[in-house]
Amino acid sequence: MAAALRCFVQARLSEKKMKRILVILTVWLLLTPVIGSTAEIKFGLLPRLPEKQLLEMFIPLAQYLEKETAAKVTLIIPKDFDTYTKQAIAGDFDIGFTNPNIYILIKKEVPQIEPLALASEPGVGTKLKGVFFVVKESPIKTIKELKGKKVSFVDPGSAAGFVAQMLALQKAGIRKEDLSISFAGKPPKVGEAVRDGKADAGGMPESVFKKLPFEFMLKEIGKTIDLPNWPVHTTKKTDKKVASKVRDAFLKLKPNSAQAEKALDKANLEGFVATSDKDFDPMREAAKAAGTF
Repeated sequence: MAAALRCFVQARLSEKKMKRILVILTVWLLLTPVIGSTAEIKFGLLPRLPEKQLLEMFIPLAQYLEKETAAKVTLIIPKDFDTYTKQAIAGDFDIGFTNPNIYILIKKEVPQIEPLALASEPGVGTKLKGVFFVVKESPIKTIKELKGKKVSFVDPGSAAGFVAQMLALQKAGIRKEDLSISFAGKPPKVGEAVRDGKADAGGMPESVFKKLPFEFMLKEIGKTIDLPNWPVHTTKKTDKKVASKVRDAFLKLKPNSAQAEKALDKANLEGFVATSDKDFDPMREAAKAAGTF
C-alpha cells in the first residue's frame, strides 16, 4: 500500500513538472519572433542614386520593416542597374525595390516572382511618367524635331528615363537609329549634359526633372505615357511567410498616413498600395518599343 502511494505521488509530481515545462515552452514560443526559417531579410535597392544617399533615404524604412517582421533587414545596393537585375534573377536578396522596367525583365526570367506593393510618390502618386527636355533657348519645340539629334538618357534599364521615351518616339515616327543616343547614368547627369550643350535633348522621369536645381534653364517638349510606379517584389528565393509579412508591412504604409511619413519621408515616398502583375502591361508595351523586352 505504501509503495503504491509513493508511485502515485511521484506520478502527480511528474505531471505537474511536465505541465510547468509546457507552460514555459509556450510562453517562450509566443515571445520569440519567427519568420519562416530566416532571421534576416535582404532588401535590394536599384542604384538610381549614390549608395550613401540611398542608405540615408531607406534606413528609416528598413527600421520600420524590422519592427513589423521581427527580422533583421539588410539593405543591399548593387553597383549598377545591370548588376541589380542579375542579382535579383539569382535570388541574392529576398525582396527588391526597382523601377517597373527592371521588374518586368526579372519577371520574364523568373516567372514565379511577384510584385508585393506599388510605391506612391508625392505629386505623382502611383504613376510614373517620363519627359523630354531641351535648354530654354533651343529652337526644338516637339518630340518630332529630335530626329538626327544627340539625346541623353539615364540608363538602358531606366523605365521613365529611356524605355518609355522610346515608345513615345516610335509613336512620333522616330526610330532609335534616327538618334545619337548616350547614357549619363543618373538623372541629374542627363540634365547637366543638356544644360552644358553635350546633348541637344534629354529624357528622364518627370518627378526628378521638376526637382533639378537648374530646371529654370530647361524646357519640357514632351511627355511619355503613364507607367506603373516602382514595385517591391519577391525573388525566386523569397520565403512565402516572409513575402506575406513584408506585403502586409508595406500595405500598412497607406499614402499620406503618419506612419508612412515617418518611414518614407526621407525616401521621398508617401506610401504603398496593392498591385498585381497585370498592372505592368503598359511597361511591357514600352519595353517592346525600346527593343529591350
